[in-house]
Amino acid sequence: MPDTIFLYFLIASILLQTILGVFFFNQKKKIISEFKQTDSIELENINGVIITENGYFRKNFKWCKFDLMINQNSIFLFPKNFYFIPNRAINLLFSYSDKKNTKRPELLREFNIGKHSIELVYYRRFFLAEYKKIYLKNLNPEQLSILENSLNGKSRRFY
Repeated sequence: MPDTIFLYFLIASILLQTILGVFFFNQKKKIISEFKQTDSIELENINGVIITENGYFRKNFKWCKFDLMINQNSIFLFPKNFYFIPNRAINLLFSYSDKKNTKRPELLREFNIGKHSIELVYYRRFFLAEYKKIYLKNLNPEQLSILENSLNGKSRRFY
C-alpha cells in the first residue's frame, strides 16, 4: 500500500507540472498579444538566476532561462524553470506614474549593469523584507546595449 501512494504522488506531481507549464505557456502568448506595444523589443533564451531573500537565513535560488519583452514603461520577464518549464511572468515597472500595458506590476528598484550581465532588484508589494534579485547572465554586446538603453534614466542605477 505505501508503494502505491508514492507512485500516485509521483504521477500527480508530474501531471501538475505539465498542466502548470501549459497554463503559463498560454499565459505568455496572451500577455504578448495584449500588452505588446509598437516599439516593443523581444529577447529570447537569456540564461539567469532568480534569488529570493526572506530575511537573514532564508534564500531561494532558481536557475532559469528568460524570454524578455521590453515595453516603453516596463519589462516582462518570462522565466523557464530548469531551462524548459514555463513559470509565472514577472512584470517590472519603471515608475508607478505610467501603468499602461502592465499586468500585476512590481516596481524595479535598482539595477546594476556588469560586463556581461545585468542585475535587477525589486521588492514585493506587500512583503518589504523580501526582495528578489534577477541576474541575466552571458549577454552578448547587442543584448546588453538594448537592455542598457531601455533601463537608462528609468530607474535607479547602482554601480
